[in-house]
Amino acid sequence: MYQLVKQQRWFLLLIAFQCCLSTSSFGDEKQGGKYWYGVMDAGQREFRFLLEPQPDASDPLAYQLKSYDEGSPVFKLDGFQLDKEKMQFELKQTKASYSGQVSPDGGKVTGKWKQAGTEFNLEFKRFDVIPTPQPDEIWSGTLNVLLQKLVLRFRVYKNAEGKEQVLFDSVTQKLGGLKGTRTVDGKQWTIEIKSLQSSFTGTINEDQSEVSGNWKQGGQLLPLKLKREKTLTETPIAAPKRPQNPKAPFPYLIEEVTFPNDVDRVVLAGTLFIPKGSQPAPAVILISGSGPQDRDETILDHKPFLVIADHLARNGIAVLRFDDRGTAKSTGNFAASNSQDFARDVEGALELLRKDSRINKSEIGLIGHSEGGLIAPMVAARRDEIAFIVSLAGTGVNGKEILLSQGKLLLKAEGVQDESKLKMQRDTQLSLIEAILNASSETPKEKIVSDALARFDVSGSKAISLEATKEEDKTKAEDALKVAFAAGVDQLNSPWFRFFLTYEPSESLAKVKCPLLALNGEKDAQVAPDLNLPAIKSALEKGGNSRFELVELPSLNHLFQTCKTGGLSEYQTIEETVAPVVLNKVTDWIQATLKSRAPK
Repeated sequence: MYQLVKQQRWFLLLIAFQCCLSTSSFGDEKQGGKYWYGVMDAGQREFRFLLEPQPDASDPLAYQLKSYDEGSPVFKLDGFQLDKEKMQFELKQTKASYSGQVSPDGGKVTGKWKQAGTEFNLEFKRFDVIPTPQPDEIWSGTLNVLLQKLVLRFRVYKNAEGKEQVLFDSVTQKLGGLKGTRTVDGKQWTIEIKSLQSSFTGTINEDQSEVSGNWKQGGQLLPLKLKREKTLTETPIAAPKRPQNPKAPFPYLIEEVTFPNDVDRVVLAGTLFIPKGSQPAPAVILISGSGPQDRDETILDHKPFLVIADHLARNGIAVLRFDDRGTAKSTGNFAASNSQDFARDVEGALELLRKDSRINKSEIGLIGHSEGGLIAPMVAARRDEIAFIVSLAGTGVNGKEILLSQGKLLLKAEGVQDESKLKMQRDTQLSLIEAILNASSETPKEKIVSDALARFDVSGSKAISLEATKEEDKTKAEDALKVAFAAGVDQLNSPWFRFFLTYEPSESLAKVKCPLLALNGEKDAQVAPDLNLPAIKSALEKGGNSRFELVELPSLNHLFQTCKTGGLSEYQTIEETVAPVVLNKVTDWIQATLKSRAPK
């Protein structure tokens, strides 16, 4: 439970929905019914739970729980008990429990839900059939963001006095029941979701069937049209197909490990795959891309690091992957860290492998994706023990150049061809980046925003943006630009971004003496191959390293999926997690490299 939607940064500034319903009369309550329905108020969010018998179970007390506001997943209930006096159960999967008292008529249970050190009141009512509560109003629409299309829904419930409660659902993200407030002024609507620091403003049409407006979050405005729905359906969203996710049996040992970074006093947690064949085995450490990543580098149900680790381990190469500091089971403060700090975490992983008698100490390499491809050379530049590097969409130029390139390519991949819009995107980014670099970390936010606005005025894009508003209030357009810059300052004025914007990867690449393989997808819109591969080549040659191979792979995106456009909106819809050509190339190259190093 308590799913929080997480979206990786991947060098991007994207909208992220971060973070259980008002009771409505429905159906006929029946003493002796087999279904139990309850609504739990968890503060900023409400959850709707259904308890139902497990299908085809011989035990009449074998129950399961369905959570409607988390995409309708089903959870097995452990130790379910129900008699005339009490109901109790556990969800070992989510470390939650419930205990309540049964009413004298047997029609309801009043108790406490306990989880993660907190508890909430929760009352279940009994029904003969599965209850289908209907809100007084249902409004839904699709929000187009770069990463995916999000189905959003607002449910409005009214009590006998006409007081309403608004609940927001991000259906696609399986995040439901967030409390909101609606203000109506004639035809104008404003719905605010404080927990997301977001709002929707729009105008309702004459027949009261549609509301057209904008979703606002993080300083960005995105068009959103809501249509009125007749009934509420809670059809579970089918999990996307990920055919490459590994399946047992596994021809390798799987071990949970922890290791320290003594310099920063953090403890990293990860998983080690060790082939069951001949030992000591060669090994690799996987280094994740930007943003707080788990050990699988999970994004949109894809687990690229798990797929890569499985493929390598099946081919005789041990693999260590770990949760970024401050993420999942690792300790530390991710937000206060930069790439140099993450490089020390990798060195902690290296020490773990070097102490393992099952690992060949002279055959330990690094595989880094995206920012990980920047971090790997940092480590190798000061650790001669590194046997090789594989850079997957690693950067060869500084972050400022990456962001400016990325801004244009991502828009073009999503179909934007208007040169004035592309110029405006670049000018906006450049104005903000230069304002931040011109300031110190202690400079007040308002001063940085003011500087960014002044730079944007000079670029000429302000005139274009105001012209595009036509009859719209130009003051509001300027205010929206200020909000956008303020949101940008919040994201870019951090230790990680400040380092990333100015760091030159060539500094460490020129010091790398071990063999290096650099792969980029032809359609990578985040780390463009024509910008980065030549820069990597130049830095390696400058340092006198001739043992490298650079490959641009046709029709692959930043995640190394076979794609059409390279746009972010494709990431989720593509079933392939990592193209087989990449898995095979990496494995073959490592094996050939290690063979060439072996004594003749």
